[in-house]
Amino acid sequence: MTTEMRKTGVEVVGDMVAWGAHFCLFYETREDLLDTLIEFFKSGLGREEYCLWVVAAPFTIEEATAALKAAVPDLDRHLADSRMEIGSASDWFLQGGTFDGKRVTNALYEKFARVSARGYAGMRATADTTWLSKKDFWRHFCDYEDGLNEVIGNQSLALLCTYPLATCGAHEILDVVRTHQFVLARRHGNWDIVETAALKRAKAEIKGLNEELEQRVVERTNQLMLASEALREAQTQLAHVNRVATMGELSASIAHEVMQPIAATVTNAGAALRWLNAQPPNLERAREALGNTVKAGNRATDVIGRIRALIKKAPPRKDILEINGAILEVIALTRGEILKNGVSVQTQLAEGLPLIQGDRVQLQQVILNLIINAVEAMSAVSEGARELLISTGKDASGGVLVAVRDSGPGLKPEGFHRLFDAFYTTKPGGMGMGLSICRSIVEAHGGRIWTSRSAGPGTALQFTLPVG
Repeated sequence: MTTEMRKTGVEVVGDMVAWGAHFCLFYETREDLLDTLIEFFKSGLGREEYCLWVVAAPFTIEEATAALKAAVPDLDRHLADSRMEIGSASDWFLQGGTFDGKRVTNALYEKFARVSARGYAGMRATADTTWLSKKDFWRHFCDYEDGLNEVIGNQSLALLCTYPLATCGAHEILDVVRTHQFVLARRHGNWDIVETAALKRAKAEIKGLNEELEQRVVERTNQLMLASEALREAQTQLAHVNRVATMGELSASIAHEVMQPIAATVTNAGAALRWLNAQPPNLERAREALGNTVKAGNRATDVIGRIRALIKKAPPRKDILEINGAILEVIALTRGEILKNGVSVQTQLAEGLPLIQGDRVQLQQVILNLIINAVEAMSAVSEGARELLISTGKDASGGVLVAVRDSGPGLKPEGFHRLFDAFYTTKPGGMGMGLSICRSIVEAHGGRIWTSRSAGPGTALQFTLPVG
C-alpha cells in the first residue's frame, strides 16, 4: 500500500488524501457539484492520473464534457488518449435495469488493472447517485460501498461519491457516513467535513509518526554533523602529517635555503668589521655591509617563517590571497630540490589575476605536492631535458587556473582516472595520499583538480579556484 498524499483539487481537503481514499460529497446545487468535480478532475489530469467520471442527473454527459473542457482546454487530447472517460450512470450501474454490486466492483477493478498496465500514476473516479432508487437498490448499494473499503486501501485509487442532500434523509445520511472514510458537505457555498473515528485515529497516528520522524531526522542530522566535523578534523590531521612528511623529504634543500642567508649574514658582518678596523675607518662601506647583513637576516627570517607556517598545525583559515605570490614562495622553498635533480623551472604567471579566498598554507601544500611529484617523476628520466612549467591564468568562469607541467615519462592510461584516489600511487614505497589530500583541499575551496596529457612528453596537473 502506498501512503503518498494526493492533491484532490477540492479546497477543503487539499492534499490530505492518500491513495486508497473513499470519501463522499453531499451537495445542494448543481453548481456546487460541478465546481467540485471540475477541480477534482483538473487536478488528476495534471498529475498523469487516469480519470473516470460517471455522470447522472442533474446534468448530461455533453454538459459535463463542455464544463470540463472550459477548465481543461486540452481535454479532447485526454479523451482521445483514453486518459479521461466520461460515461453514464445507467450504463455503469444499471445494466439490464438492475443493480449488481459484485458486477460493478469487478468492472471497477478490471478497469483499474488496465489503467495500471498502461503506467498511469493512479486512478481517480467519481459517480453521482441521483439514479439510485432508495426503495429498490439502497441497501444493496450500501453493501457495495462498504465492500469497497475492504480492498480499495491496497490500490492506487481515490473514489469520490456524490449525493444530493435534497433526496437524502437522516437514515440515508447515516448509512453514507458509515460506509465512507470521511464526508464532505457543500451548503450555501460553505464547506463542512465529517471524519470517521477511524480516519481521526489514522491522522493522529500519522501526525505522531511524522513527529517521531522529525525527531529522528534531527538526531540523525546532529550525528551526521558530528561525523562531518570528525572527518574534517581527520582530514586536517592527515594534511598536516603530509606537510611534515614532505618537508622532511626537503630537509636538505631547506637547510640550503636557510644556510644561504645565514652565510651571507656572516660574510657581510665580517666585511663591516674589516671596514670599521681600517685606518681610517671606511664608514660608508661598513654601512653598506651592515645593510646587506640586515637584508640577509630578514631573508633568513622569511624562509624560516614560511617553513614554520607549512609545518605547524593550525585550523583552516579563509584569507584573501594572491595566488602568484603563494606559488613563488613555494618555488623558493623547493629551489634546492629542483637544482639537485637538474630540473629547469619556468613560470608563466598571469598578471592582474583576481584575489581568491582560502587557506594559504593548505593551497601552498597543494602546489608543493604537485612540484615535488613532478620533480620526482622527472628524476627517472635519463635522456632529454627536465623541464617544469608552472603557469596561472583565468578559467572559463573567471576563477583562477593553476597548471604544473613536467617533461617526465607521463602516466599510464589507467592513471588518469585513479591518480587522485586515496592509496593509489605510481611511486615505489609511496603511500598514495598526497594527491588525494590535494583533491580534498581544492574541493573544500570550491574548485576542482584534474590531470591531462601534455602536448609533448610528461603530465599536466591543473586545478581551479573560485574568486572571492
